[in-house]
Amino acid sequence: MHGIHAVMSTAGRGLLALLLGAPAAQAGEAAGSEPIYIEFLWARTPAGALARQQTRQFVLEGGPVHQVCVAANADDTDVQGLTLAIRDAAGTEVSRSTHADYRGRKQCFPAPLGHDGAPGQWTVDTWLGDGRHASATVRVDRRLDDSPYMRDPAIAYVYGRPNYDADIPPAEWVGRVEWQMDVDPQGRVTHVDIIAAEGVGTRLRDRAIAAGYISLFPPDASRTDSPLRARRALSFAAE
Repeated sequence: MHGIHAVMSTAGRGLLALLLGAPAAQAGEAAGSEPIYIEFLWARTPAGALARQQTRQFVLEGGPVHQVCVAANADDTDVQGLTLAIRDAAGTEVSRSTHADYRGRKQCFPAPLGHDGAPGQWTVDTWLGDGRHASATVRVDRRLDDSPYMRDPAIAYVYGRPNYDADIPPAEWVGRVEWQMDVDPQGRVTHVDIIAAEGVGTRLRDRAIAAGYISLFPPDASRTDSPLRARRALSFAAE
């Protein structure tokens, strides 16, 4: 498994990178402005949760209400609203919504996927009224069993990620944290251990453990006698 390197600085861009983790978007930006970051979540994050379910996979049937999260600024400003459009793997637009009250700070929206789109890599486009645009892709299948991501039971399709802790000053976001997960035959995490924690990672232990427990893996009957041991690492460094 590959760890994710999250960059932090006192600038707004570094803060946004931490709010979302490693950006899931191909970010476009207007001259002299910050890029837009896009993140996909398997399900809505409860208020006050220590971690969230980052995903590379959506499903049209039998799944939760998937989320698209957008962050344009570290703080609320007048970005003149947000337009969010989703296109299926054939390029057909399946939904478009306008959020006139969007102010730039990270916000998550239900992903209106419909029921009949072509499976494969779907594209999410975002436009701000101030001229900024970004797009990102996510895998979408009718059912989870149809996804190619289900063919490797050792790789999670949903990785829990620690939520940002606003009590930690920006300058202190330097360090790393690594955790190990035991995964049962159904793909659920049953136990999490912290393997390493340095710098800011020592303050993220509880968040990393929470992230481990909400990760999801493909099922594998061979784990009946011995669980899968999977590791996840995040590092944070000054820009």
